[in-house]
Amino acid sequence: MSNRPEPGTQGWSVEFVVEDSDDEAGGLAPFEAALDDPVERAAVSCFRDPKGRGWRFRSVRASRPDEAGLRSRLAIAGAVAGVQASSLSVAPLPRVNWVVEANRRTPPVSAGRFFVRGSHVTGRPPPGHIGIVLDAGPAFGTGSHESTRGCLLALDAMTPPGDGRILDLGTGSGILAIAAAKLWRRRVLAADVDLVSVATARENAGLNAVEPLIETRRSRGFSNPRLRARAPYSLILANILADPLIRLAPAIARYLDRDGLAILSGLLREQETGVAAAYESVGLSVRERYPIDVWTTLVVGRG
Repeated sequence: MSNRPEPGTQGWSVEFVVEDSDDEAGGLAPFEAALDDPVERAAVSCFRDPKGRGWRFRSVRASRPDEAGLRSRLAIAGAVAGVQASSLSVAPLPRVNWVVEANRRTPPVSAGRFFVRGSHVTGRPPPGHIGIVLDAGPAFGTGSHESTRGCLLALDAMTPPGDGRILDLGTGSGILAIAAAKLWRRRVLAADVDLVSVATARENAGLNAVEPLIETRRSRGFSNPRLRARAPYSLILANILADPLIRLAPAIARYLDRDGLAILSGLLREQETGVAAAYESVGLSVRERYPIDVWTTLVVGRG
């Protein structure tokens, strides 16, 4: 079977779900390795499936993958991890300029003083607003999602953090790191497990003229030594999902400055109680809430 792109396609997507696994113990690493392609490098992302109890893997590549070989590698990964992959889907991507199409459908977003727009929207931001330019792309975060807007509103309402550092954990497109850097002209460490997100955040920092203020790193939680070495943090931004927020509670408390604050988002309203309880158990209580539709953003701190 030829691995050349087929007429009428713009690449191929691969998706599958891995049931609950101890990700902190590296339970998902074999499945990431299974997606490595010997011919071409695939863009891979992994996130909690909001519709189930598993982790959803998504990979995009230029050429059609060897499906039989992929299934074999996934079976081996499942044997190593002790949990199997399911719902495998291999599908062609239509030849569409997704960035142009997504931007066309994404109007500018205002959240407090922040005005987030795609590069297709020209002109200056409204008076008194801080402009952020972000195009839709492979990394999460254009400002349109309620969890991102909640974080921007929380940032806008804050006084400048203390002398400690700022960490954007799970940076995605880099939107929150960019917002913090523009708001306070402070250095921000932006980290994500996804290499595509790390590269996208770096690119968007340059697009917004704050590249000197933003350092990007790949890290699953605080696994990268650079994140631990830069601690303690006056502010930690974590717009991810409820389950990883709960698992990260002890680490966030450990690396947060004594007077620091953490902005937690990506959780549904019905998940708020569980997330708040996890942080209260490590000495961090809810200071502020920013509910938007079915989503909630929390600001937590000590005392």
